[in-house]
Amino acid sequence: MTLLKKSSVLLLTTLLAACSDSDESSGTGYVQMYNASSNSPNVYLEIDDVIRTGAGFGQVTTRHNYNNDDYELNYLYINDNDDYISLLEDNDTLSIKSDVKHLKVLAGDYNEPQIKQFEIAEFDVDDKFQLAAINTVSDDKEYDIYLAKDDYDFVDAELISTTNYLALPELNELTEDNYTFYVTLKDDSNVIFQSNMVDFDDEQTYIVMIRPSFSAQPGGITLDIVSDASSVTSLTHVDAKSQIRFYNAIDEYSNVSFNASSTKDEITTELVNNDVATDYHSVNAGTFMLSMLDSSNNLIVSNYVEAVNKNVSLLSIFYQHSAGYPAMISVAENLTPNEVSHQVQVVNLIDTSPFDTELNEIDIYFTEGTETIEDTTSYIKSIDAFETKSVYLDSQSYDVTITYQANNQTISILQLADMDFSEKGNYILILEEDEKQTDGYKVTLLNTLAQ
Repeated sequence: MTLLKKSSVLLLTTLLAACSDSDESSGTGYVQMYNASSNSPNVYLEIDDVIRTGAGFGQVTTRHNYNNDDYELNYLYINDNDDYISLLEDNDTLSIKSDVKHLKVLAGDYNEPQIKQFEIAEFDVDDKFQLAAINTVSDDKEYDIYLAKDDYDFVDAELISTTNYLALPELNELTEDNYTFYVTLKDDSNVIFQSNMVDFDDEQTYIVMIRPSFSAQPGGITLDIVSDASSVTSLTHVDAKSQIRFYNAIDEYSNVSFNASSTKDEITTELVNNDVATDYHSVNAGTFMLSMLDSSNNLIVSNYVEAVNKNVSLLSIFYQHSAGYPAMISVAENLTPNEVSHQVQVVNLIDTSPFDTELNEIDIYFTEGTETIEDTTSYIKSIDAFETKSVYLDSQSYDVTITYQANNQTISILQLADMDFSEKGNYILILEEDEKQTDGYKVTLLNTLAQ
């Protein structure tokens, strides 16, 4: 079943100059899509009723080759009932030209998207490559893009482009080498982004997509380098901050604080109850020693090691291991503002059955309406104790059933009605044992979204 969604689509074709020594046409062209729509799900290309590859936010599809001709083109995503949902009310037309890549850029709000097309001619000059940048952040920001040889400083960098929203300026022809990117706001000398050194190959055209990073860095940007490959090279700011928050799942301690220290930072959180996440704390990337203290500042956990990478949002969960000691598990949070489909990371802290027997793994099912656990396509099976797995759910409410297998029987641990997954962003679902609950178990749902 294919469902249609009304959308307003802006189609713009920009033809970029060809740089080829061959006068012969191969008769073959290419199409590729980059997804710059931050609240969209994975979007797939459908060409003449054949579904090709897809891309999520900040990703690119495979470059598909077609003979010179016109083709029907549509954009689809798959909901959690395995239905294909069309982005467009009417199909687009793809007109393939020889030796040209038709780069489609999906941008803006997924409910009212813009789809722009840029035609990029093949480039095959020895020891040279082409480069240009597209701003997909917003129409009220413009950026100046600088390149420096190797890892030279900003003072040695050369301005190569000023971006406008969803517009591709003239391609720069550059010598094959290693380069460092610097980005400022237009006509500003304050560097807001610096990359690590990047190696560019010759006979290639690279399009740099500037997008929001949706990470621990408020207002931060990421550079996605699109080539003919089926994945992007993502560059983050070398000085990008990270953030961390904490969650106490040990019921014995109802009021605790946390301390995190590295060679660059030291933070101490506020006192929080168990089963409540602390506020976020901004930190530099580094190796941290984590401790948990009771309300009298007595150590419960001391110097657990956590590596915090740059530009990451981390939730560190402290829990009681079945062997009788406190342990920790950390989850990297997905902060993108997804509205159609949400990533749900399930953290399983359950290792004991309702009959006090050891549980090695559980299954979790998400059902809607009259669905049963046998009907639904939304589930995660075989989640080991103290393990994390994820599933993508549509933006709506679900009944949640948690089960395990024993003696060839499916046995319920917990069942919850109408759990809401319709907020913008993504989720972390923490499953725990709790003697105070009638069923002996509890579930905590945390929303994750860039501030």
